[in-house]
Amino acid sequence: MMNVIGLGAIAGLIPVYLGILAALFLGKVLPRTWEGGLIGVANGVLVYLFFDLMHEATEQTGVRDVTSWVVFLGSLGVSFVGLVALESSQVFGGRSGNRMLSLPYMIAVGMGLHNLGEGLAIGASYASGEYTLSALLVAGFGLHNGTEGFGIVGAAGKTPMSWRDVFLLGLIAGLPTCVGTFLSGQGVSPYFSICFYALAAGSLLYVVLSLTVMSYTATRRVQVAAGMFAGISLMYVTAMVLTLVSGVRS
Repeated sequence: MMNVIGLGAIAGLIPVYLGILAALFLGKVLPRTWEGGLIGVANGVLVYLFFDLMHEATEQTGVRDVTSWVVFLGSLGVSFVGLVALESSQVFGGRSGNRMLSLPYMIAVGMGLHNLGEGLAIGASYASGEYTLSALLVAGFGLHNGTEGFGIVGAAGKTPMSWRDVFLLGLIAGLPTCVGTFLSGQGVSPYFSICFYALAAGSLLYVVLSLTVMSYTATRRVQVAAGMFAGISLMYVTAMVLTLVSGVRS
């Protein structure tokens, strides 16, 4: 059991921390004019993850299974509408100053739910004796998750990030991969997978809209647009590498 949890840490927890640290370093060495570009990269990463989650949920939702559709649409609505309601009540990033509900933390939550699904895939392959496939998944997801740190740090903008924030954000985004590898050996219900995919998609959609409103100004439209293209391309390339390597293995 510890072996499979360790695979989750290598695939999710460690790469997310490395991505956060890399993004913080680049944010310090690059001129301030690059800020819009980094926020755009963050948004591009999230846009890709949103559609990836929707694709995964669609694959797991049976065409004739009404229950799965209810679970998916209900979870998606609760996630997205719930966050909008929190913002309207000024609890989310409002006057309360609760940092656990700030934008980077919400991005970490969405990514964590996404990474839970990756952990399930790794654990399932390992439990079935497909050790080579599980190793390839760990390598591919690890490369993929390393870019998620840019999404977290980019959303913070000019807000300083303490080491406590770095620790908590990395834990929230990366630890669910370990949880997923553990749960996959416990025979979780497919409705559970559909539920957290939808919850993650709803939260990421909210964050994408929030980042767009915050960053897409007249003075940095080109930077943000170029950054979004770079972020989507980065995620696409890492996903293609994983697909190609898995194809060679099979």
